[in-house]
Amino acid sequence: MTPRAAFATAPAPDDIVPAERERRLPGPRVLLVGGPDVDARLDLMRELRDVVHIGAVGSAPDLGSRFRAEGFDYWRYPLSRRVAPARDLVALHRLTRVFREVRPAIVHAFDTKPGIWGVLAARATSVPVVVATVTGLGSLFGSDAVGVRVVRGVYCALQRFACRLSDCTVFQNSDDLLEFVARRLVSRRKAYVIPGSGVPTRVFDPGLIPERERRRTRTELGVAHGDVMVTMVSRVIRSKGVLEFMEVARHLTAGDTRTRFVLIGAADDDSLDRLAAKEQAELRHALIWPGPRRDVRSVLAATDVFVLPSSLREGVPRALLEAASMALPIVTTCTPGCDEVVRDDVNGYLVPAHDIGGFCAAIRRLVADPDRRRRFGAASRRRAVERFDVTTIASQTWALYRSLLDARRAAAPGGTA
Repeated sequence: MTPRAAFATAPAPDDIVPAERERRLPGPRVLLVGGPDVDARLDLMRELRDVVHIGAVGSAPDLGSRFRAEGFDYWRYPLSRRVAPARDLVALHRLTRVFREVRPAIVHAFDTKPGIWGVLAARATSVPVVVATVTGLGSLFGSDAVGVRVVRGVYCALQRFACRLSDCTVFQNSDDLLEFVARRLVSRRKAYVIPGSGVPTRVFDPGLIPERERRRTRTELGVAHGDVMVTMVSRVIRSKGVLEFMEVARHLTAGDTRTRFVLIGAADDDSLDRLAAKEQAELRHALIWPGPRRDVRSVLAATDVFVLPSSLREGVPRALLEAASMALPIVTTCTPGCDEVVRDDVNGYLVPAHDIGGFCAAIRRLVADPDRRRRFGAASRRRAVERFDVTTIASQTWALYRSLLDARRAAAPGGTA
């Protein structure tokens, strides 16, 4: 059932403030809480807007105009990406102020810190329904270094508390859910899987990109017609596998001038996982790295093979969803999240993280076989449409909201929330 169809059975907006009820806003009021990239949920918000009155709370100061242009309210709060207890308390205080002002029926928080502080603030302000989505386990669960273990211990304690306070914790893949259950961070009865935030497959459709635009994009990137273009789209940090991508490029272009490697994305110099200046210089020398581009869809349309060598515990990487929707064969790691999008030898290849030889062999196989590329690409497109389309994800999200609201009403005195 799509969100639009489900509107007929949407719960009455009993917890919307009177001024909003008079404006006949659809459904209950929902606030999505995220960090600096909360705008990554815009596609999901567009799908849900007909059944809920939805807005966003994020940490980026320059997103307000973008949300307002789409017809969504936006509130900003301060958020540090690093271990910063004093600043975290400021973030918690600001979130409680927003929730008291807005009085949402549902708070849905995404990512690590927002998923903790958003839940605490929502419970402190008596928000009826509180949901948190774990968008992957990142690097905290991929290393046993002493510093990482210390931070992981603190995170697990906070996350266990947040999971107890929330009505539901959503995971983007079953591996992460099982990890949390095994560590007793979440009760199995309060854990739920929704595979990612979805991709608008009607927008990321290779059929919408004319051939002249593909050729123009390749020319801008310095890739000749007839070359095989191997692309990676990512934040440029160590754990995303950019150095492995560089090594693969060096190996495969040593005796092949017709395969071109392209890296799209900005260097994240604020990340603890950032590359040194020398490593960034080596990237520029080894492959084509124009930095970030706004026309990612056109870049993907011009691409022949997509690669993501990430060693992170991803939720479901958006870059892979967009590549799959654009009918690309994909080579990525056999890690949780990545293996949700790619089926080995069906729409791409799964390779162990850091396995340079494995990536070289998989990419070489696709470069040499155009028919395999087309077959895998068609399978990618089918998988994206059937499993990860944003309309499907929105339907699952709305069904979850509705069940939690119904449960809250049933548990309230007199059967109303």
